[in-house]
Order: sequence, then structure tokens, then C-alpha cells
Amino acid sequence: MLAPQERRMHSQESIASAPADRSDWRSWCDLADAAARLGRWADVVTALGHAAELNPNSGAVARNLGGALLNMGRFEDARAALRSAVVLEPDNVHGRLTYARLMIDMGLHHEALAEIEEGSRRALAGMLAARSGASGISPDDLAVVREIGLLLDRSNQVDGLRRLLAAAEQAGIAAEKLGYLAASVALRDGRPEDARALLLDDRQPVDTVLRCRLMTRIADAIGDTDEAFAAAEQMNRAVYGYDEWRRRGAAYRAHIRMTARIVTPEWGLRIHRAESDDEVPAPAFLVGFPRSGTTLLDTFLMGHPDTRVIEEGSMLEKATGVISDTPELDWPSEAVMRARTTYLGELSRHVRPSFTGLVVDKHPLNMLRLAVIYAIFPDAKIIFAQRHPCDVVLSGFMQSFQLNHAMASFLDVGDAADFYDAVMTIWTLSHEAVPLAIHTVAYERLTADPGGELRPALEFLGLEWCDDLLDHQATARSRGSIVTASYDQVVQPLNRAPSGRWRRYRKQLEPVLPILLPWAERLGYDID
Repeated sequence: MLAPQERRMHSQESIASAPADRSDWRSWCDLADAAARLGRWADVVTALGHAAELNPNSGAVARNLGGALLNMGRFEDARAALRSAVVLEPDNVHGRLTYARLMIDMGLHHEALAEIEEGSRRALAGMLAARSGASGISPDDLAVVREIGLLLDRSNQVDGLRRLLAAAEQAGIAAEKLGYLAASVALRDGRPEDARALLLDDRQPVDTVLRCRLMTRIADAIGDTDEAFAAAEQMNRAVYGYDEWRRRGAAYRAHIRMTARIVTPEWGLRIHRAESDDEVPAPAFLVGFPRSGTTLLDTFLMGHPDTRVIEEGSMLEKATGVISDTPELDWPSEAVMRARTTYLGELSRHVRPSFTGLVVDKHPLNMLRLAVIYAIFPDAKIIFAQRHPCDVVLSGFMQSFQLNHAMASFLDVGDAADFYDAVMTIWTLSHEAVPLAIHTVAYERLTADPGGELRPALEFLGLEWCDDLLDHQATARSRGSIVTASYDQVVQPLNRAPSGRWRRYRKQLEPVLPILLPWAERLGYDID
């Protein structure tokens, strides 16, 4: 591996090796291609920047520049380049979909859906025209329709997906060519047997993780626990870098346990609390172990006119970075104040300062940062979403997540149980160490009697009752694409079936029950 100075020199040499004809945009593109093969994305961006200056009307150059910027993590710049490519080549459906995927990743869901819908319209119009001519439907056409369908499915646009399937059939695409998408619709419509047949008959290439995730849900709906659990295992093992991700998950759990050893009531008494005259009211924090119903609960809260729910923002993470991730040292009051300022600065990106209602910061694993919340907002109120430990571990294992060091623990059911134990241990210790106001909302009670469970929660938060918030399906549909793993569930009617589901999988969960059942008993659940 090159030393930093050598890398800089090497990079400078590659940039200096400009094409002989610097006025030829194609030569700059050739140089970009060579740099891309070596993974030198900064050089690619530089070369394509020159190409774009020389040929500003090329959608391909703008699109490739956007891809290079994405590889560098420069998302805003990539967004501008990909948007330019869409404007320059409005009929390039692949370009629109690339731009739409980036919009989803950036949380700009309405913009993403507009591009998906326009891409769908143009693609199907082109296919209908081709069908009337001699060329017919090409494999590329089919690939575009499948890609659009996957984005619609991921964005909760079920009606749009149905329209796409109907238009594709009109354009001459046989139903079996879109079996995965038809299976997803059938499952959502309550026809799991039909969904299973459609998925098994689909011979088109589909990402293994996606296929196994859908089969997991289908088999679970049918009641075939052996097939569902086996499909979940296959889904998780198909993740790229499976072994490395499991190592990262283990390291993260070890870090949590190391931190937990330091969290004591004596340490809590030494925490400096922010004393500010900015008169900014404390937000409420919605936390809970992943798959405990936090997305369902935040959807209910979104239905209240006096709330603004920020879903999985980075405000508290960045504030924590100011005063350190671990409490090994006492946090100076000056650092605590800077952390509060950092949080509020990030919050201003989501909520205007003029908003006078209650901000709800929803992030499940902020339950690991209870002490930080206490330091920067000592009067904050916490809503803790609770669900049976066996159900959340099973649900997490059977769900496909966008992986990070935390979610990596769900790739293995034993790792998931260990993760639950580590997280609940530090949550319990933190609860004992700092005197924050905490109210528990149980998933099982919420799905059985939403009004009865929500009324005390709203009273705790200081909010008046509002009947509109009970229509969580309307709220879910109006919020656009949902970025959490629950995106395809919160738009459905409330269903008590997931409560106690773990009992059907008792055989598969047997190795981890000694870890989880003591927590279940501690939380007040029947463990028989």
C-alpha cells in the first residue's frame, strides 16, 4: 500500500497525464475510463469535469460524472450532475431511475416518486410503440420495467405497481416475466399461496436477498415456519461480505458491553447538564430495540397536528460525537453545551425554528445514548417502544436491513439475541443512572387497542387528544416512501398476529431462549 505522500504524487501524476488533445471531450472521457478501472474516483471526477465543460450537452458525461461523485460520497454534487443528465436526456429511463434511487437514499421521496412515475410512463410508451412496429419488446425493456417495479414496491406505491403490471401486460410482457412483482402484490392483497406460486414460477434473475426476503414473508404468512426460517437464513447468508459484517457486528456488541460496565448511578451524578438561555424546548425522543414498533408508533404521532417527527436523523449521533461515544471521562460543561448546539444546528435542517409544536426525534438505537440526552436536554421526555424480546429478535432476523455495524447483528439469530441482551443491559443501567422521564408503549397493547395505549402517551408528552391520529394508514400513505424496514407493514391495517409469533418458531429459537426469556419475564411477559 502506498504511503499518503506517495498516493498524492501518484494521483498528481495521473492528472498530469492529460490527453494529447485537451480540447477533445472524448479524450477526457477515455482518461476517466482508465482512472475508473483503477478506482481513482477523484481523477475520474476531474477528467469528466473537463469533458463536461467541453461538451455541456452530453447526458452520458453528466450521468457518469454523477456516478463518480457518488463513489466519492459527494451526494449533493452527484445529485446535481444526475439531475442535469435527466434534463439533457429526458427519454433515458435508466438515468431517471439512477437519479430516483439517489433521491430515495437522500430522503427526498416526493422527488424520487416523480422520477419513477415519469420513467414508468416513458418506458411503457416506448414499449407500446415498439410492439406496434417490428422490433417488439426487448430484454432491455423488461429489465427497465422490473427496475421500475422494484422501486415502486420499495416506495410503498402499491397502486402504482398494479398500474405498471397492467400496462406491462398491455405492452406484451407476459405475466410470468414479472413474477416477483406480481407475487409482492399478491402477498399484500392477502393471497400468500398465489404469491408463492408466482415467485416460484419467476425464472428471471432477481437479487437473492430480495427473492429470499419475499419468500420468508410468504412462507410465514402461509404458516410454513421451517421454510420461512430457512429462507431467512439463505437471505442473510447471501449478503455480500457476510462474514465481515458479522465480525463488525460482534465488535459493535463488544463496544456496547464495554461501555455498559462504566454506566453507574455514581457516574450519572457527575454528568454536567446543559444550562442554556436559548429557550428552545426539548424534543421528545422515541426509542426502542429495532422491530419493536417504533415506525408504527411514529406514524401514529405524525397524525397529530402539533408534532414534527424526525425519523432516524443524525442529530443525536453528531451531538454524541462532540462529547465522546463512551462515558469513560466526565464530560466538561463546555463540551455539553457544544453538543447541544450541534444537535440544534442539525435539527434546523429538518424543522424550522418558527415551529412551536413538539419535535419527536425517532431513532430506535438512541436508547444507547440516554445519558447524552440527559446531558443536553435534562427535561426531555422519552417514549420507549417495547415488544416481546423473542418477537423482536425473530422479526429482525427475518428482515433484510441496509447493513451497518448495528444491523449486522441480525444476520444470525444468535448474534441478534446477543445484541438484544447488550442493548437492553445498557438501557437498563442508563435508566437507573439518569433521572429522565420515560413512558413505555407496548407493541402488543398498541396493536390491540391503539386509542387506549396512545392516550396515556399523549398525556405524558403534553399533547391533546386528536382522533385523526388513529388513522395510521392514511398518515402512512401521505408520508411517502418509508425508509425503515417496516415500509411495507405500516400501511396495512393493524394486525395482532405478529404478537406472540415467536411461539410458532420455538424450535428454531430454542438456542437463544435462555438469553431472551429472562428479559421477557423482566418486562412482564408470560414466558410459558
